[in-house]
Amino acid sequence: MPQNSVYISELSTSKHVFSTYHFCRGNNSKRKTRIGVIQKGSGTYIYFNKRLSVSEGDVVFIPENIYCYSEWHGTPEIKVMYVSCFLHGYTCTYEPQVIACNGKTKSTIVKISELLSLGQEEELEAYSLFFIVLKDILPCMKKTEFTLDRRVRSAVEYITEHWDTDFSICELAKACCVSESTLYHLFKKELGQTPIHLLQSIRINIAMEYLETTDYSISTISRKVCFPSENHFRKVFRDFTGTTPLSFRKNS
Repeated sequence: MPQNSVYISELSTSKHVFSTYHFCRGNNSKRKTRIGVIQKGSGTYIYFNKRLSVSEGDVVFIPENIYCYSEWHGTPEIKVMYVSCFLHGYTCTYEPQVIACNGKTKSTIVKISELLSLGQEEELEAYSLFFIVLKDILPCMKKTEFTLDRRVRSAVEYITEHWDTDFSICELAKACCVSESTLYHLFKKELGQTPIHLLQSIRINIAMEYLETTDYSISTISRKVCFPSENHFRKVFRDFTGTTPLSFRKNS
């Protein structure tokens, strides 16, 4: 392969459908570059100390080097489709952004998603079309020079991988080779939140999945997502979603 050539790997698709409201934690440590089509509803991606609002019909680009989570609202449905991959050999860096693309490019992204759900021959066609999409959108996108502090990246990955264990912030700081005060400072500076807020956001999102897909009691769910008490779980849940766990279940 020629030096500095651009190629992609592990092209995949995912479709997300929710009702009324959903809070989505960021990807795990093996996150891909994602191109998403907002088919129904509206949302906000939160990354570093910034926010990116999207609405129905938008096409959004989320690069793999950015950790972000998102909050969604629908009237009543939320529907988002992503095509994801690892993008290799491209030296420019980007922030999450809405892509100004024409209807043809948007239709091609949707077609890629459909092809990836079929057989091997269709998958080859999907790869070919994805390069066409990249050729159309990359020259028009806004580049950025920022990088996420490696200690923050390490902490984010630790939290997303250990959200279901009872670790302390002191243990988290030691795992990232920083003091607690430095860790809090870096989180506020680069993510606009505290380590505890990120941990709670992940746990609340898992709780919402339980509420939507199981008949577990509220008490059982609060234990499964590692809250010290049901009352504390209810309070944090309301802080994040504006409603109670029971009301969320009834409306989902």
